[in-house]
Amino acid sequence: HRSGKSSPIQHSYTKLQAFVRSICRFHVDPKAATHKSWPLTTATHHCIMLAARALRRQAPRGTRSIGYKRVLVVVKFTPYEAYTQLKLQGKAPKALRWERLKERHANHQACVEQVVSVAKREADSVTVVSRDALSRHHVDDDVDLLISVGGDGTVLSSAHFVDSQSSDEPRGPVVLGVNSDPTRAHERLGACSRTSDERRSLGALCFASARNLEDVVPRAIRGELDAAIQKRHRLAVTIRGSLSETRMPPALNDILVAHPSPAAVSRFRLDRLRNDFCPSPDDPDEFSFNVWSSGLWVSTPTGATGVMASAGGDMGVDVNSRDLQYLVREHLVGENDDVAFVRDKSHGFVDEEHHLKVRWNSQHGRVYIDGHHT
Repeated sequence: HRSGKSSPIQHSYTKLQAFVRSICRFHVDPKAATHKSWPLTTATHHCIMLAARALRRQAPRGTRSIGYKRVLVVVKFTPYEAYTQLKLQGKAPKALRWERLKERHANHQACVEQVVSVAKREADSVTVVSRDALSRHHVDDDVDLLISVGGDGTVLSSAHFVDSQSSDEPRGPVVLGVNSDPTRAHERLGACSRTSDERRSLGALCFASARNLEDVVPRAIRGELDAAIQKRHRLAVTIRGSLSETRMPPALNDILVAHPSPAAVSRFRLDRLRNDFCPSPDDPDEFSFNVWSSGLWVSTPTGATGVMASAGGDMGVDVNSRDLQYLVREHLVGENDDVAFVRDKSHGFVDEEHHLKVRWNSQHGRVYIDGHHT
């Protein structure tokens, strides 16, 4: 550029960039496009979005990224809002620290206003939706950046509605987590020994926080931080009944299979099988045994540092790994059981060539996806 010359790659990039921009300006809303000479179909718009994302990945150095034009902001429902509704119904606990809840709600609201203001300044279209009201129709092909404002729980809930990105071309938006009320340093130190717990959101899945969003969020929307985007693998769960089959939302962190009552025994049979359903007696990774326990944890590499680590699992897992980690909770071993075998197989990993099968033998059971979602 300094010499006044441009390479063929830069020239092609500039032409394609101008082409995509001209279409996006001409047809602002593909669902409402009514131009007589060229109606913008869903398929056409999908190709344009793929082209735009390809530009962000392949743009030569020195060229400006076209950034993200359609942004969806997902906002958490704070405890203060939830308890206020219960108070109006006469159901709120009497021992609540209202001033504490109100102060943290105000911090969250201030962060939301900042994020929305920045997004409207940088993007062409901004939609704001509550975490509790979020549904699949909000996260359609029009959205190319989803900003989750809250904590880790809001990021996990938002990720449930993002389509699979297992193909070569990305599907669904990039997710950017913003911790709206992060824990202060003095609140974290010695928290377990204090008389009151003042910790706030950890924000392990958040790339930005209320402290630096004015710097991070604009650059993220402009596409200047695309090099920091990480791909994370999720966990697919299918529940098969005698008459139906249900696919659960993909879990980004972990799932818990257990009886609804934490004090009840969870009875099930656990199998680790090959994906091709061809049993091999020489495969040491295959097994099957009956379990009486408090349930079963299964986590992704992303969730290995969460509840899986707290339950005694291995937290030193590469986040880029595709292996799943499982852990039987409080396994009750009978007097005639092979204790060494049961203890050894109650915790381990499942690679890409195998899968876990759980045959539930209790009358009641639930699958919890990324926390309390069932």
